[in-house]
Amino acid sequence: MLISVHVPKCAGTSFRHVLDGICGDHIWYNYGTIFSREQARLELVPDGTRVIHGHFIADSFDDILPERQLITWVRDPIERLVSNYQYFLRSPDMRDDCCRAVHENKLGLREFVDLDWMRNMTSRYLANKTLDEFKFVGICEAFEASMGLFETTFGYRTSGNMPRVNTNPDRAEPRYGITHGDREYILQRNAADMEWYGNAVDRFAESTGVRISRVA
Repeated sequence: MLISVHVPKCAGTSFRHVLDGICGDHIWYNYGTIFSREQARLELVPDGTRVIHGHFIADSFDDILPERQLITWVRDPIERLVSNYQYFLRSPDMRDDCCRAVHENKLGLREFVDLDWMRNMTSRYLANKTLDEFKFVGICEAFEASMGLFETTFGYRTSGNMPRVNTNPDRAEPRYGITHGDREYILQRNAADMEWYGNAVDRFAESTGVRISRVA
């Protein structure tokens, strides 16, 4: 059983299209049914499921699926957070508490960064697990190379069609153009995510020979 944790704004929607081509009807897209370990019950998992993919905390299935293998994707935490903010501005979902706060309180980027749930979001989703607990960690900044590593790790053959979806159509450059001050502000509030991402990038480089340029 593969447990694929979709951290928001970390290529999870693009990866979902890849999984569709690999596993088809054997994937359960868990968006809203089980989010935490306390909510997990085996009877909620559809029969025949081989892959679970969605927004949920990484330890959600620890008790009911002991033979699982964890996988996820990570992204430069500064880019992830700015992308999340821009996404909320572009596509409001007022069911989301943080999105609602952005629009009702007209939050700027730094105010958004200060929302409790936005701090170290990747570490929260990954349940503070170590890198070694994940069989595969893709790097958003190296999507195609990450897919190559995914194929090698699990023996899957993808179709070669790896679309990038749910991206910001207004972003012209690979990285968001924010000020040095805003970058430092985000760094100071997301140290755990920066450390996790740095470790993931280092392991990825060792496995693939692909090195990721880090601004911070």
